[in-house]
Amino acid sequence: MSKIIINFRYLLGLPKSIYVCLRLCSFIDAVRLPIIVSHKTKLQNLSGKVTLDKVKTGIVRIGFGSVETYDFSYQRTILSITGHVHFNGKAKIGFGSRLSINGLLTLGENFQISAASTIISRHNISIGKDSLIAWECLLTDADHHHILDKEGNIINQPKGIIIGEHVWVCARSTILKGSEIAANCIIGAQSLVSGKFKEEGSLIAGNPASKIKEKIIWKE
Repeated sequence: MSKIIINFRYLLGLPKSIYVCLRLCSFIDAVRLPIIVSHKTKLQNLSGKVTLDKVKTGIVRIGFGSVETYDFSYQRTILSITGHVHFNGKAKIGFGSRLSINGLLTLGENFQISAASTIISRHNISIGKDSLIAWECLLTDADHHHILDKEGNIINQPKGIIIGEHVWVCARSTILKGSEIAANCIIGAQSLVSGKFKEEGSLIAGNPASKIKEKIIWKE
């Protein structure tokens, strides 16, 4: 994609970017325009807040990217932030992605979503630096409907998700509440993760997911 097209898309998104920064960031951070969003982003609810360890213009970019299997013209990014999102550094959240944050979402340095993935936080989701989420993945720390026992007590409360540094979540994978994934792991395509995988450098895949290889490493 040419720099002219990229810069034109940034320019189109400037009004929304200013609005997002003013709504979510402190004023002293907002004036530096740390968050750039695409003009094709639906701003559903921005009553929460964003904090950043590093404040630089455009350090967080939402709704952009180039994925050959998706058409930017027909993809819409959605932001609903009523909770707290914390960025530890640079982040790229690709077009067509959806963030619904009512709890806490913490994203490490150089976090990336390629395109069209969804993160739903009702409690706490933490993702380490240099981690990559491919397209059409789902991360959710809640079930979204209450399940009650015979006494009427809720038995399916939200549980946090912890993803370590340098983790690659491959396309169309789902990571459910209470999951933990150690550093340097790969989650195979279309996997369903619902458990704790604490051994670094593991290849985790399947439905339900299990460790199928160890002592691996991946590079972009």
